[in-house]
Amino acid sequence: MTVERNDVFFTLAGDIADWGERFLRVRGSCGDEAAVQVLGGIAEWLGTDLVDGMPLLPLERWTLLDSLAEELLQVCRACTEGEPGAEDGVRAVIGKARDLS
Repeated sequence: MTVERNDVFFTLAGDIADWGERFLRVRGSCGDEAAVQVLGGIAEWLGTDLVDGMPLLPLERWTLLDSLAEELLQVCRACTEGEPGAEDGVRAVIGKARDLS
């Protein structure tokens, strides 16, 4: 794998962690209504930046990131719906993404 491909992988993994941290920060300071807006940003990022990285990465590495990003979206949604333990799920995804980046 070339350096450029590694850079794309690490950048996208870092983006996943950043989105999760942003979600928790906004939710903590502004509440669930504002956090839902961050969910929109995550969904948009999934459809743009993450998809744009697909042709640059081996399928298994892109699939790993795609699964992690989808997990982030789902646990963030669960947070806004008040599911117990969902915030811990967001932190777990952040940790996984930071381990990859």
